[in-house]
Amino acid sequence: MNLLINVKTWTRGTVYDPGQHFRERFRRQCPCCGYSGHFVSSGKHKIDAFRCPNCESRPRDRQIALMLREANENLSGKTILHFAPEWPLFRALKNEPGYVGGDIIKRPNANAVVDITKIGFPDNHFDVLICNHVLEHVPAETTAMDECLRVLKPDGYALFSVPIARGRATTWDPPPGTPPQEIERICGWDHVRLYGEDFADRLSARGFTVTPVTYPADLREKHALFDEDIFYATKSGAVWKARAEA
Repeated sequence: MNLLINVKTWTRGTVYDPGQHFRERFRRQCPCCGYSGHFVSSGKHKIDAFRCPNCESRPRDRQIALMLREANENLSGKTILHFAPEWPLFRALKNEPGYVGGDIIKRPNANAVVDITKIGFPDNHFDVLICNHVLEHVPAETTAMDECLRVLKPDGYALFSVPIARGRATTWDPPPGTPPQEIERICGWDHVRLYGEDFADRLSARGFTVTPVTYPADLREKHALFDEDIFYATKSGAVWKARAEA
């Protein structure tokens, strides 16, 4: 147990939502760090089982960790490019020799400066790409997707996720001249578009073969995941097949 993270997470969670200690809760398992037990409410939104008290992972972090575990039981020796690394995943992966945790500026939870629209690595370099809730912040979306395709090995794979407006068929790209405050009202803070259910098509249009993956309700309950797709993308035509006990 990481005592500092545990104390910080439970203290913050208790301040925002003291009632969580009196509600019925269930034990969960964190695929980021292996912790098993009660998770912490998300605070102001009072979503039970939001953060792992051992590594601070959120549902979207745990879903990526679970996908990585299923796709490769052993990432040792793999070259991995992880955009805007989340702390729980960065801690879990940073000691892999081939891991690059890159952000647009220098940060404590990154070991490289990497611009997703101008990736400074050769073609066909990485076995695995992780792009978790990043593209909604990137104005030059197609350039970013093209760069991801370029640096991915022919037999590699990329994991993409974005917030998707359920029931919305197509993505809303703000017309030129739309005021920033209107974009923020519609899309959310710091988001530059509102993704619809055509996200897989947008990746496919750039050359990826895409498999949307949604975990069933029993696994979402076990690992405290949201009902959110992760998009498994390859340049080889390979599609997602679950390969490990979740």
